[in-house]
Amino acid sequence: MAAALPLAGLVTGTAAAAPACADVHWIGAAGSGQRDGAGLTANGGMGDVVYQSYQQLRSELAVDGQTMTAEAVQYPAAPVPVDGGLGGWMDFMDSVEDGADATAEQLDAYTEKCPDTKVVLAGYSQGAMVIHRNLHDLGDDPRIAAALLVADGDRLPADTTIKMGSTAVLPSVGKGVAQEHSFLASTDTSPLPASIGARTVSVCDVGDPVCDYDPDQDDALSPSAIAIHTAYSPTGSGVHAWGTPLYQLVAGAVAAPESGTVVTAHGA
Repeated sequence: MAAALPLAGLVTGTAAAAPACADVHWIGAAGSGQRDGAGLTANGGMGDVVYQSYQQLRSELAVDGQTMTAEAVQYPAAPVPVDGGLGGWMDFMDSVEDGADATAEQLDAYTEKCPDTKVVLAGYSQGAMVIHRNLHDLGDDPRIAAALLVADGDRLPADTTIKMGSTAVLPSVGKGVAQEHSFLASTDTSPLPASIGARTVSVCDVGDPVCDYDPDQDDALSPSAIAIHTAYSPTGSGVHAWGTPLYQLVAGAVAAPESGTVVTAHGA
């Protein structure tokens, strides 16, 4: 059994360490390199963007008298390979697959213990890919209240998701970098089922080399492009105010009656 993190409402590993069943449970996947060293415990092990989003939603639900717990996806979150070699990229994609499998396992473990709890799946960058790859199998799953994908490397511009970030309001030719290299990245090139897309908030800014990758861009990893990718943070208004639709989805799911259907994640 994994030990509890020294942070209120957070557990590590599977949900077996959770002190009790909450109204809502958050499973958060960190981005590339965000689980190295101190990152395993900082921000709950889920990276700053995902953890800040969790804190925002937890505070809003607390006003309604709803309880919320959370855990990080237990996966390597391998750094982006600096040299760009094939071996490095294969290790990176192995990390994505490990994360997708871990997400499915942790979701099933938690909901087996707490079948009435609604779950939010959230990820940033590589972590968003980890979450996205589970969503194709979770279209009709009543356990999932909402999903949050920030700077998703598997992003399709015409997907069924709730779109936020500057790509939602400005013209853009890019898409997720894994979609551009779908064979090597082993990613699904089809849109998400509409039933889960309507519960998924996808955030991407124009010029982000991960979620808005443009193959015609000469220097996709320029300092300015990296600055765009690392500038995400939940805000109270504007294109990064993803907390509002996320809260609306979760509050609605908590109030809705149970349908009783259960679906297994990630093709398990």
